[in-house]
Amino acid sequence: MTPVFRFAHTLGRIDAGWRFASADLRRFTALALIRDVWDIVRRDAGPGHVGPAHEASSTHILFTEDPRRDAVLLWLADHAAPVLREAAAWMARMVDAEIRFGTADLALLEVAGDALAVPVAGPVTAALGPDSGMMLTTVAGAVDRLRVVPDFLEAEDGGLVRPLVGAPVRHRVAAPSPGAAWALNLAMLADPRVTERAPPPIGIVSRALFHGLADADAVAGQLMTDAVSAGERTYRRLLMLNDELARGGAALAHLSRNARARDAWGVVAALQMLTRRQLGRALTLSRGGADMQMRALAGAGLATLQPGGVIDYALPEPGPAAPTDASSLAHAVEAIDRDLAAIDRLNEGPHPA
Repeated sequence: MTPVFRFAHTLGRIDAGWRFASADLRRFTALALIRDVWDIVRRDAGPGHVGPAHEASSTHILFTEDPRRDAVLLWLADHAAPVLREAAAWMARMVDAEIRFGTADLALLEVAGDALAVPVAGPVTAALGPDSGMMLTTVAGAVDRLRVVPDFLEAEDGGLVRPLVGAPVRHRVAAPSPGAAWALNLAMLADPRVTERAPPPIGIVSRALFHGLADADAVAGQLMTDAVSAGERTYRRLLMLNDELARGGAALAHLSRNARARDAWGVVAALQMLTRRQLGRALTLSRGGADMQMRALAGAGLATLQPGGVIDYALPEPGPAAPTDASSLAHAVEAIDRDLAAIDRLNEGPHPA
């Protein structure tokens, strides 16, 4: 299966799964995807200046001291596609986000948005090929346009970046490290041609596209690698939350009238770890109400309670996997897999002379 077809296959699975997902599965998956957005921003924007005491904690979006976290959440709450906007606003409320992007970062986001709106059909787009689809063509065109913008280029080993052969800028350009790939990834989440109906793959581009690769074929190949990885990561989030909501539903079946416990489990399953206060803000609960849900989850074996009011996700007990072939989500994905496999066989079969 070619990378382009593999990416299309994954997009089809995400779209099919999302179309048949329940409302709860959609909103908790979106919450997990916002957590992934923060991981991508940290990956591409660097660790930031949060001090040695906070560097380890900055890996989790709910426990970081990094002010960029607030800015990312508030920007997504204002600008992201509808499938992610509500989840971003939800998490911003959980952490009481206040700090917004400054002028320089907003300018980078505007440049990235403009590059997506009016992409350049340059060497990366040509190397990607005409059959890559609207999403990848749009992103490749934006990469072509931004690879000659100094703010998006990245120094390699403290040296100089090398623009693409045949690009408008042919000389070496000094660039800070890291560049602004993070801004393009965020801007994509607000572009309707990228997001469409289902949640888009999170982190389609990486810093590698903006340094060290002078050959358009190498850049296009890296873009495909990044895109496939992002698509599969996003699809796994949907599958994981589908299974976890089923696990929680079974464990909490004896609380048939306690819908709040199921909602609390969805938040914990999506975010893996949070505080009692954050859970209360997420579900608009009093401290006593949040305590009640914490105890319900702990009693069902779904979470463990740590010092300081921290709720930690509990792994499922070892045992046979729960059957999922009866779910509408599984049926939708299986149908997409069959159709795409048939297309793949036709593409790989012998062609008449």
